[in-house]
Amino acid sequence: MKILNIIDIPWHSALAAYAFDQSAALAARGHEIYFAAAEDSASAAFALKNKFSLTIIPSRKSIMIIGTVLKLKRLIENEGIDVVNAHTGKGQTLAWIVSMMSARPFAIIRTKADAKRPRNSFALGKTAVVIAGSKIIKKMYTEAGIDPAKVEVVYQCIAAQPKAPAVSSSPLKVGILGRLDPVKGHACFIEAAALVLKKVQAVEFLIAGREESVKYPSLEARARELGIAEKIKYMKHVPDSAAFIRFCDIGVIASISSEAVSRAALEWLAAGKPLLATAVGSLPEFVSPECLVPPQNPEAMAEALLKLLKSPEIRLELGAQNRNRALKDFDQARFTEQTSFLFESAAACIGDCGDVPPTP
Repeated sequence: MKILNIIDIPWHSALAAYAFDQSAALAARGHEIYFAAAEDSASAAFALKNKFSLTIIPSRKSIMIIGTVLKLKRLIENEGIDVVNAHTGKGQTLAWIVSMMSARPFAIIRTKADAKRPRNSFALGKTAVVIAGSKIIKKMYTEAGIDPAKVEVVYQCIAAQPKAPAVSSSPLKVGILGRLDPVKGHACFIEAAALVLKKVQAVEFLIAGREESVKYPSLEARARELGIAEKIKYMKHVPDSAAFIRFCDIGVIASISSEAVSRAALEWLAAGKPLLATAVGSLPEFVSPECLVPPQNPEAMAEALLKLLKSPEIRLELGAQNRNRALKDFDQARFTEQTSFLFESAAACIGDCGDVPPTP
């Protein structure tokens, strides 16, 4: 089966990470993978690295629709594409337009792994199935009036990590991993750290991630204002997120919204680390209820952190539970089986079948 991914965003986001895992899983099953991606984008780099066929298209902000449609039409007809997998709303629209013009029939799949709310459009009517990266994404579709039977939840996979060491570090290390953006809640994390440090001194707070809308100097200034500058460590962008996670004793996701899917949550779970998170987006689907706190509430976050910091037994128990869940619910085999079933079902009924059957 030949599968074309349309992904017109330039950056390496949760959406892109899901697309990459999905493509790797399908390639491992023997399917031929194609990418239509923006030049110099993370998706183009991924395609080249993995020797997938790459067609350059304009990025999502471009208004060059007609040329892109014709390029995709030629690609689909010349290569004999069976399934077009759209990872953005614009990609879905492009796939729909091409399907009206192409001499070769093909199935359309919409993979959704971002927080932008969907619309019940004509393009969606031509889509065989929507693959949602979380239950919260499926809920967004049903709230938009889309038949729930058309939307299948397939959680992203995560490779198992070595077991966390039985002995905690000293001082204990609490880490947050993610791009520096207001939605990620770094300000709340630092305020919670200040509250924790009033009661427990043998702890450090580590911040790792690439600068975007928030810059490290602004976080440093806030820590100085709170009198905890020496207790916050700024790791900047870490090329090996797994190594950073292993270095920490407790993980925190402090997001104030979004998190339609959370790769970071899966990474903390797979490493067998206790994870404290805000109850937004998909995070309640990954994190134990006792480890969820309201967003933008440093007092609640500090209280929950203190419970974990004061009890090595609770930390070890939660870490073990998280690792077991990662191995059971988010393993590569399950992800590959569910993904392959949906793509193969869509391809098998090109032209007349409507919705594909639910995953077994």
